Amino acid sequence: WFSRKKEEKGTEDYLLGGRKMPWWAIGISLYVSLFSTISLVAAPGEAFNHGLTMVLFSFWVYIFGIPAFHMFTRFYFRVKTFTPFEYLEHRFDHRVRLVGSLSFWMIRFMYLGIVLFASAKVFEGASNWPGWFTIIIVGLVGTVYTALGGMKAVVWTDVLQFVVLVIGITWIVVECAVNVPGGIGGIISYAFDNGRGFQGLDEPEFFSLSPYVRLSFWGMLFFHFYDQIFQKSGDQISIQRLLSTSSYKEATKSFYIFILISIPFGPILYFLGLSMFAFYGHHNPGEELTGDTVLFRFIATELPIGIAGMVLSAMLAAVMSTLDSGMNSLAAVATKDIYLRYLRPKATDLQQLWFSRIVTIGVGIMATAIGLMIALVSEKLGDTFIEVGAIWMAFSCVVPPIYLVGVTTTRVNSTHILWGVLLGWITTVIMIVWYLLTRTTDRSVSFLWVDGLGCIVMAVFCYLPVLFRFKKVDAIKTNGLTLWTLKSK
Repeated sequence: WFSRKKEEKGTEDYLLGGRKMPWWAIGISLYVSLFSTISLVAAPGEAFNHGLTMVLFSFWVYIFGIPAFHMFTRFYFRVKTFTPFEYLEHRFDHRVRLVGSLSFWMIRFMYLGIVLFASAKVFEGASNWPGWFTIIIVGLVGTVYTALGGMKAVVWTDVLQFVVLVIGITWIVVECAVNVPGGIGGIISYAFDNGRGFQGLDEPEFFSLSPYVRLSFWGMLFFHFYDQIFQKSGDQISIQRLLSTSSYKEATKSFYIFILISIPFGPILYFLGLSMFAFYGHHNPGEELTGDTVLFRFIATELPIGIAGMVLSAMLAAVMSTLDSGMNSLAAVATKDIYLRYLRPKATDLQQLWFSRIVTIGVGIMATAIGLMIALVSEKLGDTFIEVGAIWMAFSCVVPPIYLVGVTTTRVNSTHILWGVLLGWITTVIMIVWYLLTRTTDRSVSFLWVDGLGCIVMAVFCYLPVLFRFKKVDAIKTNGLTLWTLKSK
């Protein structure tokens, strides 16, 4: 429908909805685009297998996320960018912009592949569909409507998908409460009595810095800090939505709608994992089940016919919302940061529009291929979906430090950043190898540190010019582009 509307005139309409999208719709779309089947597989699977320890740290999204939003987003409206990587060229140079945009491409390609793999897990548990079939079908449908309708199609389908998602999750919660003795209280009591509570919080290792502790206070704290800096600074999926509003003020309203929606959803997802644990503990004791698929088996076998189909459509909504957001954001980066900047600087807006559509189709095809590849090798990488995601996304470690250093310093230049990126990636490769080598031993490296150490190494190196008071960079690279020079033109 949006592809047939006549007002679409170029990339601003196609990629940013003409910068006129309603703030409340953007807030919903922002949440749904980050809430995918990864969330529906990972959070319940973590609670089913290991308990609630990680849910305590989901609330750090507000502690870290709100300051991060106000720290970075204002600069993108000042420069009036299509992507956050345009800011990097203003603050550093074109090389840093290229590194940032290519890093995002690599990260989000992997991310879309993981999302498609997660959709395969959904229907593997619900209907025994082969993984390759689900990945291909979901990838095809998502690619078609995103390529046709652009950002407007993405946002409004996200809003509709959100409604279906809320109905579906609510129905599952009610169904579990009715079928477990004691209802919600019974579910919680059974889970806590059988080792699915806040495990490890009373152990000294929980507060240690040892990389061999699977879930530690410091590891989870840094994991969420890093994740929020990435989402609010260099994640085109998030930033592109905010830039689709008319101003920083409207984007702020959208962000707080996102926060309000986030507050109940995190605990609910972990509660679903406890519900599955309690339900099958009462009704099928002793049966071996996996956390990644148990929720979807429940949907297929315990919900009434028709209701099960509606809930599964909610699962598909979660897949599609993230898939369309990822494809649209990758098309924006490819068009504005690569095609227009390096390949065809004089391209007309109509030419850019057609390039964006072609890239969207290409991204859909390649993401589907990556999903198939991950499906083949994922069983060797981790025992929960959270761990699989952490390994595949590890190379995103260099993105948050680039923006954090950029907005908080006036002495760091592009050369410092590029050397920092190299050190961060080398550290990450070492950590991945270390994780894989220890994976089957009794001293396995925690997945939380696989990308964390690379991020720390890069940040420490890049802040050295500040510590040793190097000469400030040219004012043209900092005026109005750092927290210390906000009032400079």
